[in-house]
Amino acid sequence: MQSAERDDAVHPAVKILDDLLRIQSVNPHYGEDARGERDVADYIQARLTRAGLKVTRQPVAAGRDNIIAELRVGKPESALLFEAHMDTVSIGNMRDALIPTYREGKLYGRGACDTKGALAGMIHMMERCAAHPELLHADLVFCASVDEEYAFQGLTAFMSLDIPLSGAVVGEPTELGIVVEHKGCARFSVQTQGIAAHSSVPHKGDNAIYAMTDVIEHVRKRIEPDLALIGSSLCGHPTIVVSTVAGGSQINIVPEACEIRIDRRIVPGESPEQVLLAFESDLREKLPHVRISVQPLLLDPALNTPHDAAVVQTAQGVAERLELSPALRGVSYGSNASKLQAWRGIPSIVYGPGSIEQAHSAEEWVPVHEVVQAAEFYYRMACCYAYTPKGDGAG
Repeated sequence: MQSAERDDAVHPAVKILDDLLRIQSVNPHYGEDARGERDVADYIQARLTRAGLKVTRQPVAAGRDNIIAELRVGKPESALLFEAHMDTVSIGNMRDALIPTYREGKLYGRGACDTKGALAGMIHMMERCAAHPELLHADLVFCASVDEEYAFQGLTAFMSLDIPLSGAVVGEPTELGIVVEHKGCARFSVQTQGIAAHSSVPHKGDNAIYAMTDVIEHVRKRIEPDLALIGSSLCGHPTIVVSTVAGGSQINIVPEACEIRIDRRIVPGESPEQVLLAFESDLREKLPHVRISVQPLLLDPALNTPHDAAVVQTAQGVAERLELSPALRGVSYGSNASKLQAWRGIPSIVYGPGSIEQAHSAEEWVPVHEVVQAAEFYYRMACCYAYTPKGDGAG
């Protein structure tokens, strides 16, 4: 079957996902043909406005707006955020990426897993809640954000509004697991400086590439093994990868500069700023003969949500009632949840249909039944959640 059956037998969340997959929303960072989130934002704004919700369009960058919907029931102290991003990575070599394709219980399409399946479930949840606000014990705020796949400008802009929130549910592929921990990262570049010379007289110069080999050897033989000594029971150990290398200008010149870029995944208990500072200090101490400079590229905190937070306790209760796993999990990838927690102190969980293994792939898909289950989970979360000063979730 190449498209969804447009009848009442198809769950409303799946119909919404079918619509979303037909809309190209590739992050503009990933190519000239990327359309960005504009068309998805239009779709969401129209649906939620029809549902009677207060909808705000928040400009973030040219042609790129967050969509924020609010359902206020007089419980601002218990305001619960549902957040999912609208952008996807590039189409790449995915065939029929914008044609929803159903096969063996799976729905294929770019963004199906990351993270339009979760987005569809949250849209459906907001529509259901708008029809019966009397069932809620907390105000609801929904944010469909831009730019999660590159620099999380959308979430940064949303947080600048300083909307009071007591908890958050962030949509990402977790295979319907309740994620309370995930890794963050410190991404940075390391440059070595040498002295250029003619390659016929290399002793007149100082080879920056040779100096960089000392740096790489230090990373592999000293730093990487030490990371196995620290970690989290849910997230595992931190990792470090030298991802790119560039140096030299032409074959007959001793290179005067070389650069590598490093991706250092951090675990709960580490901060990206401290990791970067420690890396540079260690490098300067252990390799005093190498002239280096270190520049941060992306500093993203890890997620470490207290297990007794209201949003966690409520999620576990909802999962049990839906006969889903209430176990708390950690994952190796990052999400907007860590910024909500680290920068605003908002206890956050990550939850959604699909597996990270399918995200960004040439065969991206999401199990249809998980889209339905996630939509029900979000709805039950919205209805059951109630914040108290002790952090107890409503039953």
